[in-house]
Amino acid sequence: MNTSPFTTSSSAPRIGNTAAIIASLFVVWGVAGFNAGAQTPCENGFAGQYPCEGLDLMCVRSFEELGGTPPGNGNDCWGWTREGREFVLFGRSDGTSIVEITDPVNPVMVADVPTATVPSLWRDIKVVDDVAYIVSEAGEHGIQVVNLEVLLSMEPMSPLPLTAYYTGFGSAHNIAANPETEFVYGVGTNTFSGGMHIVDVADPANPTLEGSWEEAYVHDAQVVVYDGPDADYAGQEIAFAFSGFSGFFIVNVEDKDDCQTLSALSDSSWVYTHQGWLTEDQRFVLVNDEIDESTGVAPQTRTWVLDVQDLDAPEIVGFYEGPLSVTDHNLYTHEGHVYEANYYAGLQVLEIIDAASLDFEQVAFFDTNPFSNQTGTSGGAWNVYPYFESGNIAISTQSHLFVVAPSASVIAVEEAPQVPALGVRVEEGVVHLDAQALSQESLQVYDAAGRLKAEWFVMPNTASRWFVYDWESGVYVVRSSSGAQARFVLQ
Repeated sequence: MNTSPFTTSSSAPRIGNTAAIIASLFVVWGVAGFNAGAQTPCENGFAGQYPCEGLDLMCVRSFEELGGTPPGNGNDCWGWTREGREFVLFGRSDGTSIVEITDPVNPVMVADVPTATVPSLWRDIKVVDDVAYIVSEAGEHGIQVVNLEVLLSMEPMSPLPLTAYYTGFGSAHNIAANPETEFVYGVGTNTFSGGMHIVDVADPANPTLEGSWEEAYVHDAQVVVYDGPDADYAGQEIAFAFSGFSGFFIVNVEDKDDCQTLSALSDSSWVYTHQGWLTEDQRFVLVNDEIDESTGVAPQTRTWVLDVQDLDAPEIVGFYEGPLSVTDHNLYTHEGHVYEANYYAGLQVLEIIDAASLDFEQVAFFDTNPFSNQTGTSGGAWNVYPYFESGNIAISTQSHLFVVAPSASVIAVEEAPQVPALGVRVEEGVVHLDAQALSQESLQVYDAAGRLKAEWFVMPNTASRWFVYDWESGVYVVRSSSGAQARFVLQ
């Protein structure tokens, strides 16, 4: 079932997890250094200064606020969730920022992983289980291996040790990962002709070279345990590789010592097959070409559709042409939609109506670069991560990290969970709480770093108050065992 929050139907739309988040108060994990914020709704085509449709701005933080040193840049991002807490891994030229967005309007900079060697425009991150793998085109960078579980108990900005440091290659343009098999694939490395450098990370503390594929340079790849319509390869590990000027390859990587090229595609209209992603039924691959717009080959942004129902003989279906002439970058599919980070146009969200007939419809967008829509790669949205269960969407640009979420206006509320209400207000150092909806129970109060600050006992149908005049300023969250929650801010 498609549980996406976006809808173009005239019937009553469904709700995703996001609606409950937007409609209720948030669990807060704020931190000193970021002021308490507020959601900026998309109204009349704008969220603040940012053009939008169907996506509200939850927060935006600059490269410098996230620990970057000018004149550096932001680049890739990825996400990680554990115990209901959500984190964005934001790549910078000089390192990686780890930002908690459990409360998306009050993000927390919890850790910094400096570059292993020198700064570079390119950095890429993937996560397998609870471990992040970070590469860069910086010379001799290798793979930084970081155990993310440490974040759950450490103080924000405490030193974050590396679990391992893999030096089987130096620079890499990108890294692909298959969490199902616990392999990562360095691509565009200085080894194996820039093809796929395959590393076994079943033991994260001891990453080990397992094999390679070097028939062509690989710019990016998606690697899956195949579950698509081609029964010949069911259950085998298959790589869909995007090879820049060399086109597109499908590679059987089940045997890491003997990877087999199943097929290849190219087209005279392709300039640089940059990246792509399978549809969720694995029948099609959607591909972006990073250079066709800027070279004049494509008058407007194109999303190419490849039919891969027969892995030995894929076919080019054609392309969907978007409304703008901007350069496209990374895209991902999720719950029947395509999330595209398209540089100067920001995030574009397309509904996949019928990929076989090139039928797509733009249902939402968020323009992270409001003052220009143009071709080129020197500014705007680099990557998007749409897989948080809350519905929060991270967008990394070369200058900022944005977190957006589907607008309440495009999400129904009929299935929203009914949570007891907590009425909280603060007056002159006293917290007043209306607990009429609660039974006899205790409340936990957490501070900005997620630490238990106090435990308050309440009686049903009784107004309560507590003195907090000597508490530090910041954001606090109150949670009850019955699921009610609220936040308050001390100035």
